[in-house]
Amino acid sequence: MDLTGATCGRYEVWGPIGEGGMSRVWLARHKHLAVPVILKTLRESVQSQVPLDTPGAFATSGPVGRLLNEARMMARIPSAKVVKAVDVGVHEGLPYIVQEYVDGLDLAELDALRRRALRRGLPLWYVCQVTSDVADALHAAHLTGVLHRDVKPSNLLYSPQIGLRLGDFGIAVTRDFREGLTSGTLRFIAPEALRGADPTRRADIYSLGATAYDLLYGNPPFTELADIVGETVVKFPAARSAEEAYFQHVLAKMLRRDPHDRSHSAHASERLLGSLARALRPKLPAVAMGRGQWIIDRVKVSCVHGDIAEVEADGIVNSANDEMKMRSGVGDALRRRGGDEIEEEATKHGRRALGDCLATSPGALKCKALLHAVGAWREVSCLARTSQRALLLAEELGLRTLAIPALGTGLAKVAPEASAYAVASALRLHLLLGGSRIQEVRFVLYDQMTFDLFVEQVGGVFLGDEETGEEQQIASDLSVALDETVRFGPAD
Repeated sequence: MDLTGATCGRYEVWGPIGEGGMSRVWLARHKHLAVPVILKTLRESVQSQVPLDTPGAFATSGPVGRLLNEARMMARIPSAKVVKAVDVGVHEGLPYIVQEYVDGLDLAELDALRRRALRRGLPLWYVCQVTSDVADALHAAHLTGVLHRDVKPSNLLYSPQIGLRLGDFGIAVTRDFREGLTSGTLRFIAPEALRGADPTRRADIYSLGATAYDLLYGNPPFTELADIVGETVVKFPAARSAEEAYFQHVLAKMLRRDPHDRSHSAHASERLLGSLARALRPKLPAVAMGRGQWIIDRVKVSCVHGDIAEVEADGIVNSANDEMKMRSGVGDALRRRGGDEIEEEATKHGRRALGDCLATSPGALKCKALLHAVGAWREVSCLARTSQRALLLAEELGLRTLAIPALGTGLAKVAPEASAYAVASALRLHLLLGGSRIQEVRFVLYDQMTFDLFVEQVGGVFLGDEETGEEQQIASDLSVALDETVRFGPAD
């Protein structure tokens, strides 16, 4: 069943944004709260008939029962690093679960795009950080009696604004589950699971180790079935630093053949790799050069007044809609200046999913390429995701200077400060991950209010909230007072 444009209970569906072997994923909004959510449904090939003894009833067994079980398990795990299930329902006989939307790329896509655009993978500090975060999420799940069984890069979602979330509990089970069947993804599955052993915490730890290996080196430790179930020893590339050697040492224990030789808890991986991530995490040099002007790790970032259709840059970003029509707002200004052929080229590719980014020729615009960022719909923002894709597409196209308007603030009604925060957060993560060849990013704002809000939010993302001189003096005085109390004891 196609849910595009449907209203499912309290949720208005935009359309599909992904699918797997058993399920489809739809982007929707709560029609009263206007917040984005994900609806997950079963594919027709695996859906069983839903008994509707009462409106909205769920089956208790089979694929539909598993869908409800997934929602229950996700909802009860007490961790901010797990995607939350917030509701369940049935639409015209089609059951669905509602999950929080994470505005960012999954790590399989992020890694693949970086390797294609920059010829390099994810840095060691970041792999350590996300592995530690996933270990934290798994530890919480295990303490709740839930085993994930499908840890892999595509199930790890990272938002530049809120960090990592572990998702897709579609084949997760409780600790006392016994089925004798193998479930999971071959390249990341534990050897004992392939032999039909009952699922355990240690199998999740193996999968996490294989995922970390894949994120750093571009491939999992084993790709062939014979190597996974055989006695082949895990081989690591030559370590390029003492820190990488330590990372390999931790992973080697997570990837032990015998599950009893692995840690019994994911907490150990969280602690060891979390410490390494904190030690390696780079500081992003940021210097304010004037109001709305910064140098961020050799990249010039600025907020300027102006008409983006008149700007000269290697790449100009269009605030696009899903139909790719350019008849309002930023798109209309770019079409009128660049020519109707831009719209014709953009629309010939058909409707685009929210979060997508498409490059077209610039027409008469003063740029090498026009990047159409499909970022928002009816107050629903996918701006961090589309910004990540736009930045990586710019890298792939060799664009060194970018001009970006206030994305999604027109017909989609995203608040300007929310737009600024999402795009600036995506840019900050992009630069933190390293390898960027972008030299300048200009946020081109049309009115004074939007300019002021962008200056505030972009500066906050890169510099943080600066203390005033008075606040700094108070902090200094308090520090002295606390030091005196420690040395001499409280006054009588």
